[in-house]
Amino acid sequence: MILFVPAVFAAAVVAVLFLLVRSLRAALPDDLAVPGPRRAAVSLAYLCAAVTEGSWSLGALNLMMTVASAQDGGADSAPFPYNHPCRLHQTGAVDYEIGFVTLSTHCVMPDGSLREVPDVPRPVRVTAAVSAACTALTTGAAFAASGTRVRARPEAGDRA
Repeated sequence: MILFVPAVFAAAVVAVLFLLVRSLRAALPDDLAVPGPRRAAVSLAYLCAAVTEGSWSLGALNLMMTVASAQDGGADSAPFPYNHPCRLHQTGAVDYEIGFVTLSTHCVMPDGSLREVPDVPRPVRVTAAVSAACTALTTGAAFAASGTRVRARPEAGDRA
């Protein structure tokens, strides 16, 4: 797992840089691929996607480090090592679950209940959620501004 972390970090940096370059390119007036009325929405959609990618990747890297610390082993590591969030925040936890979509860590208690621990900082989670919503809204606005309509495919006999 520890070797996977640098690869994810490098991929996230490349993705964020790609989205930022696309945002700048769409904002430039000489970009013929994006017509005028739609230009601001497309540029903002790319920018929101870059923020989403960066914040979600930061949270995912944090979760991967949690998994790496849990798999560390060694003395005083049963059921978790000394620096694991379930050991630091929940007394008596027997296992843990990671949610990469929600960027959360839940500790499994002896009775089977789940308790969330503050593994990924709240601002990172909020930024990822808000920027994902911003990406969806601005992408929808870009499609609405394009003025193109989705048409049904013509029947075989209707072709001219």
